[in-house]
Amino acid sequence: MVRTPTLLDVLRLVPSNDLTRAARALGLTPTTLMKRIEKVEAALGFRLIDTASRALKPGEAGRLVIDHASRIFSQARDLTRDLEELAGLQAPEIVFGTDMFAAELPLGVALGRMATVNSRLRVHAVLGDFDELSRAVMAGKLEFAIADTTGAERHPTRLAIEPVAEHRVFFFARQGHPLATATDLSLETILVFPMVASRIPQRIAVHVAKSMPLAKVDRDTGDLSPSLMLDSFAVAKAAVLAGDAIGLAPLTAIEAELRGGKVTLVPFDAPWLHMSYGLFYPRKRSLSRAAQLFVTQLRQVETALQVREQRAVSRTSLKGKPKGKGKSKGRRPTAGPRSKDARAARRRPPARRGR
Repeated sequence: MVRTPTLLDVLRLVPSNDLTRAARALGLTPTTLMKRIEKVEAALGFRLIDTASRALKPGEAGRLVIDHASRIFSQARDLTRDLEELAGLQAPEIVFGTDMFAAELPLGVALGRMATVNSRLRVHAVLGDFDELSRAVMAGKLEFAIADTTGAERHPTRLAIEPVAEHRVFFFARQGHPLATATDLSLETILVFPMVASRIPQRIAVHVAKSMPLAKVDRDTGDLSPSLMLDSFAVAKAAVLAGDAIGLAPLTAIEAELRGGKVTLVPFDAPWLHMSYGLFYPRKRSLSRAAQLFVTQLRQVETALQVREQRAVSRTSLKGKPKGKGKSKGRRPTAGPRSKDARAARRRPPARRGR
């Protein structure tokens, strides 16, 4: 039988692509490390690593062994962790990622309930967009992430993805904003004003970019960077309240501000204005017991959130099925006394994004 420490040495060798560097990281000499690799190869009966050059590359057999060994060790670590948590020997810990909207909607309530049940729970949540979070998940820096999964098709074989919920999103602005009293607005008229949001996924960006002057679209992902790109929804709301910028959010995220009369919905709706977020993690790893409990709690919170959202939509003027695709050319809004810059901006004809 091949001893576990020796196989672990092989696994740690591959990312470095350099024998000397790998040996130094393991606290061994290059000669000692090579002897350990040779023992593994002798036990298996074939070569794993090509050592003809300084750049160490596993052959086909080497990649197969490393792939299976990685899964075995990963599963062994997961089992040990779950058993220790179950026995009370280790405090449950969750390290995960989330995007701005998922963080604003169900996460706080779900984590609060879990912390009430188990005061030893430790949580570290990282904010980012799908691409940032997926890289961190695949690198093992995060156990899982919850975010809009528009870009998930770019990682079909490496990520397991479970849908969580879908929410309609709406443009909103401060009370007294020039757009607040307008009717039948076109998307071009709305996007004359600066937009405050996180990175906008391709599903929405493909429509917004056509009407946004100087739109900045990522060539690889199709995502759009708005004028004010922020990962904190609290900061985004503050920016909207302080000026003429417009925000984008699900109704439940701005419900308190709507009721308090601080913000108002911009009268525009379209069938593509929605977000679909889900849970994603490496296919080759199972979620820890604590993470599974968290996901269960998250889905329960989301069920209640959907009911709240339906009630909130029913109280707005944007009820039922969205109308059209934002191509109507309604009258332009009348600017208030605090919007001189906005009036000047609206006099300029909307620029079309070059193709």
